[in-house]
Amino acid sequence: MVMQSNLLTTLSVKNLKRAVAIRERIDGLQRELNRITGLQAAPVKNGDPRRRKRRMSAAARARISAAMKARWAKRSGQQRVSGLAPAKPKGRFPGAPLKERIVQTLKTAGKSGLTVKDMAAKLGKSYGNISVWFHTTAKGIKEIKKVEPGRFAWAS
Repeated sequence: MVMQSNLLTTLSVKNLKRAVAIRERIDGLQRELNRITGLQAAPVKNGDPRRRKRRMSAAARARISAAMKARWAKRSGQQRVSGLAPAKPKGRFPGAPLKERIVQTLKTAGKSGLTVKDMAAKLGKSYGNISVWFHTTAKGIKEIKKVEPGRFAWAS
């Protein structure tokens, strides 16, 4: 095994003290120069200057913290504790149930009825959502009749 020799181990105590004094003087001059020019002293490790770390603003730290809390809450199944917008509740909305909106639209369409595609566009819902509704829920409503493939009407 080959050991690398350290130059400082070969110096006499007198020369070692001089080397330490010179290094301290260099560090002091570097600090003085940084103070004059307005720079912060970069941390020194093994004689290699490192980059200055950038400081994050309080707002950026708050956003990151809120996002981390939201992820943690989502992962653990708890409610969000941050000030982020809450998720949309699942299920029916009391102000506008889909069934009543579809029935009202079919009544206004008349005997010719509407296609599923037109109904979806009018209600602002997806085609698949309306199509599934007609093939499941609408079967229990005797007034809704299938006029032709993909077209339904209100028959009363």
